[in-house]
Amino acid sequence: ADIGVAMGASGTDVAREAASMVLLDDSFASIAAAVRLGRSVYRNIRKFLIYVFSSNIGELGPVLAATFAGFPLVPISAVQILAIDLGSDVMPALALGAERPEPDVMDSPPRSRRERLFSASVVGRILFLGGIQALGVCAVFFWHIHSAGIPFDDFTEDHPVYREAVTLAQGGIVLSQFFVSLAVRTDRQSILKAGLLSNPALLAAGGFGVAFMVAISYAPPLQAVFNTAPLDAADWAVLAGLGTLPLLADEARKGWLRRAARGKGDPR
Repeated sequence: ADIGVAMGASGTDVAREAASMVLLDDSFASIAAAVRLGRSVYRNIRKFLIYVFSSNIGELGPVLAATFAGFPLVPISAVQILAIDLGSDVMPALALGAERPEPDVMDSPPRSRRERLFSASVVGRILFLGGIQALGVCAVFFWHIHSAGIPFDDFTEDHPVYREAVTLAQGGIVLSQFFVSLAVRTDRQSILKAGLLSNPALLAAGGFGVAFMVAISYAPPLQAVFNTAPLDAADWAVLAGLGTLPLLADEARKGWLRRAARGKGDPR
């Protein structure tokens, strides 16, 4: 055995002192419950990391794209990034940490002791989701800039088109973060099967972030602080469509993993 297990109630003092694990209720079912909870905690930590780091890629991508494209201004300012991190990033991440165990959490074999938290699969999913977010935000920002037909050098921080573009960029990040938080709730299981409403804390946190973004867009005092502009219904529809792309892409990835597992005889 990898560790020694002793009974906490009926076991001897010598056995308890020598054992690595002591069952206080003398029930071996407690071991299975502890393993299930431990695996769930480990998975939730990975979900937390995937959500946070993929969101950071979504924030960094537009800045790098604007630099390489020669745009003289930033597509999202430091104060906007701070608002995203505090207003729509922290609470969903905490809600993911309280996600309930997935149904297949006990079906997988034990992970290797040498497996790192930032494994290849975790890093790959971060790049996958973060890349889609970054592409969507870059697309909506530069689409709005180019649609004005104004040379890059003529833009200033007070230009109304630029203010609308940075508002679109911030809104795109916030909405895509919300859908990414839904996507990372499960590793293989479809979010529809897991239940869209099964984590109300996550929905409340995401709703707060979206509401805060709406306030930034329409409230004049916040517009002055964040250099934003009001968006119309068409703009919000475009942002909602782009925001769902990471979720849809991850659902397709999960479906492919499930089919591949069934082809190998894995019931998951």
